[in-house]
Amino acid sequence: KMRYRRQGGAQPQVNSQLARQLKEMPPLTVAIYRGSTYILKTYPIPSFLWLLGLALMLFASGLTVSEEANEKYAELLESSQTETTALEHAQAKAAKLQYDYQQSRGFLGFGCDASCTQKHQRFLSAERELKQAKDAHYKAVSSAKKEVGVFSIYAVEEARELFWGTFAQGKGFAKRASTWDLIFMGIGSMGRDEGIVAFILRFAVHVLINFTLGLVGALAAFLWQVWGLIQSYQPGRVEAVLALLAFGLASSATRVPLFHSPPQPPPPLPRTPPL
Repeated sequence: KMRYRRQGGAQPQVNSQLARQLKEMPPLTVAIYRGSTYILKTYPIPSFLWLLGLALMLFASGLTVSEEANEKYAELLESSQTETTALEHAQAKAAKLQYDYQQSRGFLGFGCDASCTQKHQRFLSAERELKQAKDAHYKAVSSAKKEVGVFSIYAVEEARELFWGTFAQGKGFAKRASTWDLIFMGIGSMGRDEGIVAFILRFAVHVLINFTLGLVGALAAFLWQVWGLIQSYQPGRVEAVLALLAFGLASSATRVPLFHSPPQPPPPLPRTPPL
């Protein structure tokens, strides 16, 4: 009983010590501590998932590939250069024929004579060839990726590049939208009895809304595109779902900071040709 009483009395003593330490801390630190504690106690599962995603983004670099698999990957990737060259030629040919077709159309594109129709057929044929070249290139690169797996350092690096690319697009959208909001808000405030403080607060709300929309849209775009990236490594169903969850958690956790520079890239690895 005496032991139980000592253990039971230890908790109030710890609480009193913590209360004294909080009184000595700056108000901002106390507010951050109490807010974090409240969030962790109120939303334990989302908080755990956020911390897990943040840890994956900061520390997970992918599984090390064996020397044999790495050599096989590099060999297959080198052999896919034929398909890459064919794809580049098909893209250049399709772009040229599309330009010729657009130039042969009538005024404002409303008319198309016999020559225009013939050029249109050539352009459609080039588009079919381009699709075939893309499929061949995808299969060649995908067969090389299969040798290393979706959890390899190559897949994680490719997912990071995709992540920061969509992040930059979302932030760019928010900046452009905020610029236009500033212009139109300035025009709309002419002749209105509005103070500078009210104008700044109203613009700050617009900026927050724009960045929220941009980052949410960037997250949706990343999740949509990363599924195709996962499929290019030809994983099993379970591996594909686990990879999507891992990449999704990491991307969701790191969408919180609005202004954050991408981490320094790892040592150079054999690059995958663009699909």
